Amino acid sequence: MSHPPVAKAPKLVYVIENDRISSVISELIVKKNLLSSEVQTYTNGQQAFDQLQGCLQQQAPLPDLILLDLDMPLMDGWEFLDACATLALPHPVNIFILTSSINPEDSSKLLAHREVKGFFTKPLNEEGIRRMQLLLQEV
Repeated sequence: MSHPPVAKAPKLVYVIENDRISSVISELIVKKNLLSSEVQTYTNGQQAFDQLQGCLQQQAPLPDLILLDLDMPLMDGWEFLDACATLALPHPVNIFILTSSINPEDSSKLLAHREVKGFFTKPLNEEGIRRMQLLLQEV
């Protein structure tokens, strides 16, 4: 009897979320269910993008996974995705959108971003977590 492949636990995850409660919940979910050893949180896309640029310059570890909110101040999720597309990343970074947006245009806009592996609505429930686990197996 064969077992399904086990998803490789992401070593480093960025949670980019301006709502403090959602950020803490996402961090706990990632550590418990995705077995991530390190989670870094950012309150807007600009902070996370600056960190990514710094990691590239210093050849420091890049995240394996990013949980990205769309609606944030300073640099929103769409601007973050566009900015990331300009970076010469040495390996693909998987991005899951985690948003409270119910705008159908958002899910269709995501098709233009290959690095986005999934679209999840807040609050993240057990079905969403299972879907994340399955999507991580595919990469």
